[in-house]
Amino acid sequence: MLMLSKHLPSTRTLQCYLAVAQELNFRRAAELLNMSQPPLSRQIKGLEDLLRVQLIVRDTHRVSLTTAGEAFKDEAHRVLLALDAAVAGVKADCHDDDAATVRMGLTSVINHSLMPGLNALVTDPAFTGGRALERAWSKRLVERVRSGELDLAIVGDIATPADDLAVETVGSEPMIVVLPASHPAAAQAEVDLAALGAMPLFWFSRTDNPAYYDKCERSFRDFGYAAPRRLEPKDFTMLLAQVAAGEGVALCPQSMQATSRIGVAYRALPPALARLLSIDVQVVSRAHETRGAVRDKVGTIRAALAGKPT
Repeated sequence: MLMLSKHLPSTRTLQCYLAVAQELNFRRAAELLNMSQPPLSRQIKGLEDLLRVQLIVRDTHRVSLTTAGEAFKDEAHRVLLALDAAVAGVKADCHDDDAATVRMGLTSVINHSLMPGLNALVTDPAFTGGRALERAWSKRLVERVRSGELDLAIVGDIATPADDLAVETVGSEPMIVVLPASHPAAAQAEVDLAALGAMPLFWFSRTDNPAYYDKCERSFRDFGYAAPRRLEPKDFTMLLAQVAAGEGVALCPQSMQATSRIGVAYRALPPALARLLSIDVQVVSRAHETRGAVRDKVGTIRAALAGKPT
């Protein structure tokens, strides 16, 4: 039966609602959707007006879902999953150039040029199709795979995914210390966290990657490390500038040491701690992917990197 109704929300409205329901924060939801907060708020109000029910409770302190909001979150998620599967199925039956196009992303958290296996893939025109991979933070890439804007992404240690995503670990990237070159510990080839003292640690927000954040917090507690935290800048060169100025220390993936900066020293962590803080390199795609071209790309990455330290 043909359904023509002005009383159905658009897929964009559903995506806006799910972003807010997931983040429980309008600012972060707007960032995920690459839009400003006012139009996002209008989308939510329009949806509530359409349904004639309150879905979200919002005040100056917190955002939460009503009972109806929780139920609608699950239904909206199923609708978008079904639509995604339908679109993927149609594409799988096509035999034109678009069917062979695979849109890929690569996390900006790691420097692939120092990871031979990964670098060989992402710089090979036969693998990339002559197109540059999209570079962004892992969380952003995961959301773009989920929304269908990317087909797969190579990311760093994301949270356990929902049923709509498939995640496969293909390598591991050790963490190292970034400290001012003038710091006494910089004279050592290997630096324990205790040697950093109470100097502030530039660190990311838990909302950026809850799973990896919690993993690191457990390790910090085990090693008795409780330095004060400062929110790290999103730009790595800005982070290095602040470390060089003596404003704090940082931890970063080993491959990022290719970015040199006067006044900054990169040092290894003790092996046991380096293993605990290592970042898993993962391939993320949609769970029910039917396109052979996408599955082939995932297989190529797996064959090149699985079981081999990157």
